[in-house]
Amino acid sequence: MRHHLGILLQILALAWLPLLIVYQLNFGFQLLVMPICTVIGLIVFWIGTRLRES
Repeated sequence: MRHHLGILLQILALAWLPLLIVYQLNFGFQLLVMPICTVIGLIVFWIGTRLRES
């Protein structure tokens, strides 16, 4: 079960980050939001990796 949850989190992170970039290019938002969302995406991906490996 942890393996599947880890894969799901990694897929969500890998889908979220390009969508975030497209949204930023089309609509724009404050400068501080982009790095925060990127760090959140990296943390979610890292958690997914840890779950998949356990």
